[in-house]
Amino acid sequence: MDFGPFPARDPLDFAAASCVSVDFDVTEQSRFDDNRMGTMALLRLADRHEIPITWAMCGRSAEEDVNSYSAIVDSSTRHEIGVHTYSHLDATASTAEEFRADVQKCVQTLRVRSPQTFVFPWNREAHFDVLSELGFRVYRGANRAIGRPVQRGGLWNIRPVYYVDAKSEGAQSLMKSYVDLCIKRRSIFHLWLHPWSIMIRGRAEPMSDTLDEVFAYMHRKKTEGKMDLLTMGELANRLDQASGPGESPKAFPQVANPQSAS
Repeated sequence: MDFGPFPARDPLDFAAASCVSVDFDVTEQSRFDDNRMGTMALLRLADRHEIPITWAMCGRSAEEDVNSYSAIVDSSTRHEIGVHTYSHLDATASTAEEFRADVQKCVQTLRVRSPQTFVFPWNREAHFDVLSELGFRVYRGANRAIGRPVQRGGLWNIRPVYYVDAKSEGAQSLMKSYVDLCIKRRSIFHLWLHPWSIMIRGRAEPMSDTLDEVFAYMHRKKTEGKMDLLTMGELANRLDQASGPGESPKAFPQVANPQSAS
């Protein structure tokens, strides 16, 4: 896990923040039911603890499961719709033209205006110039890190901290420790997952119990004034505002070789 940077000055109006990103993609038909049940479980948890989620939507998967997509859009919690390409396209194996057409098709399919957040399928990063041209401001990088956002290709990288899957059952203490570390280092706690990745033998309850405790802890830290709960797009907006128009975000530099946590 990367560690840093930790800017000397803090241009933002919060000490630490957390965000949750969910990759909504069904690349194997056997995952369809698990994806739907996992989505509904996550929506219930988000409503219970007032946790906003950035949903990185694969356009084809949203078409194939309109009910789940509608449930996300119609949720009482302020979620964000991000883009995960239409066909779960590998950006590193496509031309710029192919990539642009697939991303635009996803935006049209989702009927979302001016999306800000992009998540690369398989976290394989490429074509930042295309994303910038299309108006995207933020993405989730492949490397995990405890630290403030960095930039690449004109986009903010809200780096992940912890990936949740079935092996995370009962790991609430570990995840809460990461929350505490991010608060201590005035950093971003970024949790990410797939809806189908929290299903255990066709059931959402085991991982829901684990995440219920983690989400409750995150909400408590917000009420204590120690951590803000934001979507990736909201984080990007604050970072842009802190940078100022036409200025380079000096407090959050592009980092080529961050330190590694021991």
